[in-house]
Amino acid sequence: MPSAYAASEWVRPASPNDPLVWGRKDGILFGLPSEGGLPGPRGLIRIGVISPDTGKPQLLNFIAIEPVIFGAGSRFSRMAFSELELSTLDRGLRGKRLWVDAGGGVQGALETVAKSPQPIERLSVRIDVEPFTANGARVYLVAAIDSDQPGEVRLSVYQANDGPSIEELTLTATMGNFERLRWLFLKHRVVDSRVLFRLDTGEGFYEHENYPLEEMLRVGDQDAIALCATNETSPSSAPDTHTKFWHYPLPPLTQYWKIQARDIQPDLRVRVNGRRVYWQSHNPLPNGVAFENFELRERYKPGQAFIFGVTRKRPWDFNPPVPGLERPDVSN
Repeated sequence: MPSAYAASEWVRPASPNDPLVWGRKDGILFGLPSEGGLPGPRGLIRIGVISPDTGKPQLLNFIAIEPVIFGAGSRFSRMAFSELELSTLDRGLRGKRLWVDAGGGVQGALETVAKSPQPIERLSVRIDVEPFTANGARVYLVAAIDSDQPGEVRLSVYQANDGPSIEELTLTATMGNFERLRWLFLKHRVVDSRVLFRLDTGEGFYEHENYPLEEMLRVGDQDAIALCATNETSPSSAPDTHTKFWHYPLPPLTQYWKIQARDIQPDLRVRVNGRRVYWQSHNPLPNGVAFENFELRERYKPGQAFIFGVTRKRPWDFNPPVPGLERPDVSN
């Protein structure tokens, strides 16, 4: 009897010269800066899906790496930003270098982790990160996808032994304004970016307080989850943005962060910020301000996993339903 998860469902580079994109044809993709790969700045992990129109990988979001160290010495700041720092390995270029661990091979490790009641395969890729200069942090990640959860990538974070002690090792989805994510789903309420940032009129980031663990939704075995979605029924039909890169070509997708119960720290919280214009432009987002950065923050624990998920289901159509999730008013 053939496996329910054929090898053909996996996307992997065959050689170091191929685009650095991994994942599932029936789910989520992740990638690193590479020729022919998913586009974007340095210092960012790419998140994508297979386009239903072209059958090719399509960029959806970016994930930045933001380590926070304990304290602050005379020459260190506490926080560093992988996409903003200048590289010391590639002088003159902005964005830390990200690369695949040479020992694991560019294809990553594909193994069977369960055989019953059905086979489950897991693809794992170690991602090394250039040392940070702002705070001296030295970190790496392991990205993994299981074939029975093809829409989720599990990003486990680690501190290298020769760096300063890490207080938080945050991963942030930085491009929610591409799909124009405007609804953040918390326990028994929906936060609307157009309401949250209604008084903000500039072209910079709009900041707001965090939402603590007590306000987060729980699923499964009490995993904590925060979901974001667009309020638009057809975001690909929005008016011309005058910038080709910012045209969103996909159907509506729900994007979410999840922390498994075993990795929840007491200070777990959701953070969002917003923007009225697209990054590096003066072009307003069609239909109003949206969330740009979307992340979970908590105290660092070696190997803790931040799970980023993508699905075509709207949050209120999840099966089984998410307890405490309320459907937003779609009339405005």
